[in-house]
Amino acid sequence: MADNGVGISEDNLTRIFSHGFTTKKDGHGFGLHSSALAAKEIGGSLTVHSDGLGQGATFTLELPFKPVGVVV
Repeated sequence: MADNGVGISEDNLTRIFSHGFTTKKDGHGFGLHSSALAAKEIGGSLTVHSDGLGQGATFTLELPFKPVGVVV
């Protein structure tokens, strides 16, 4: 998912998935950390890319796919 919002500074990109990290005044910093851990636990990943402040951001969630047998 990509947006055209405020973007993420290079410094914050290295910390964005850290437990307790937030840029929000009333944030707690658990959401992205927990999401990245959950993705990793099932063999996937959560990553982020931003060209910097004012440039928006793109989050990519990759999950493993295991086909289920076809029921006839």
